Amino acid sequence: MDWNLILFVSKWATIGVFYSVLLFLLFGVYREMTGSMRKVKTANTITYGRLYVRNAGDDKHIRVGAIFDLKTETRLGADTDNDVVLRDSYVSGHHAVLRWDGVTWWVEDLRSRNGTMVNDQPCEPGLPQPLANGSVLTLGEMEFVLIDQDAE
Repeated sequence: MDWNLILFVSKWATIGVFYSVLLFLLFGVYREMTGSMRKVKTANTITYGRLYVRNAGDDKHIRVGAIFDLKTETRLGADTDNDVVLRDSYVSGHHAVLRWDGVTWWVEDLRSRNGTMVNDQPCEPGLPQPLANGSVLTLGEMEFVLIDQDAE
């Protein structure tokens, strides 16, 4: 048995194992850091307000208690090009639009078939109407509650 050969091979095997463990640890740290960066980016996403579903009407795809995040302009309706697609049989293709002007939420009925109501009061088609935090928005048989961005 040649001890020099055994020592030579064991030395290089130890070095190989050491570098393999080091690369494995570096890869783990890299994955953890890139995952944390993605979480930070999604945590800083701006939400201007939310719609809480109080009554889902006959839309089987939306549950009571669901919450929709709103953008500065959010279109609601049955057509798939809307920001919030509602499949209630009384909701028009392009039913209403919600707008945030930095201070107040506004709802505008887009001349829908069955109208839009705020706190059981009909909206004039084509005329924006202000919405306060906690207002009940009715489209067809669906009811939503506006939740302000700072509300819990």
